[in-house]
Amino acid sequence: MKRILTLITLLISSLSFSQTITQKTFDGNINGKIPIILTLNFDGGTVLGNVVYKKKGIPISVIGYQSKNTLFLHELMPDGQATGIYSAEMKGDKIKGTWNAIKVNAKDLSLALSKTQEQSIPRKVLKSVTGTYRYSFGEEGGAGEMLVQQIGNDKIAISFNNVTAAPAYNLASVEKIVLKYANNQAVYSNQEYGKCKFKITFLENGARVDFMEDAYDCGFGHNASTEGNYIRVNSSVPKFEE
Repeated sequence: MKRILTLITLLISSLSFSQTITQKTFDGNINGKIPIILTLNFDGGTVLGNVVYKKKGIPISVIGYQSKNTLFLHELMPDGQATGIYSAEMKGDKIKGTWNAIKVNAKDLSLALSKTQEQSIPRKVLKSVTGTYRYSFGEEGGAGEMLVQQIGNDKIAISFNNVTAAPAYNLASVEKIVLKYANNQAVYSNQEYGKCKFKITFLENGARVDFMEDAYDCGFGHNASTEGNYIRVNSSVPKFEE
């Protein structure tokens, strides 16, 4: 019996490590004159990848989501600063939509890309998700910080401290709490102010937070939220507020 259980465990482990995700590479331009290469990994509705501006040649992380044909992504620098928003429609081998530079009075620029490559790649099981995760839309544009400490293989401690844009600066805070962790994901649920539930999907060097089951009653300030795209700015064990 013990041998059978061991074989089952090994089989499940093998299947887990054999899972794949789809990677697509697109070539095109912004505003008809800024050439880029966009490489995206599609894992369910979550999207992770990078964009390379051909004239600079330096990859910039992009994180976001896909919902049916809609694609929504943020460009995120290593310090968490967002430098661009992609809002587009993906049909067949084409991506068409807009790109915005996240600046005051910035105009939406056209985005037109064509797929050049598609392949299946292994889904990475992250060894550790410990670190500090952030996003920022400038001094007055809102920001978020998520602290994470992995506890063994199946638990993480997390906290959030997010703020909306000026002039409101409303807060979305979650004090340190331990959650179950499996398959690069954790779910937060709380009934203190109503039904509050969101999923944290950890990615290589980043994370995506999505509310679940329309459960938004978390006691946060007006329009404040934990939902969004985060980049991991460091991998050190964070110091949680006591």
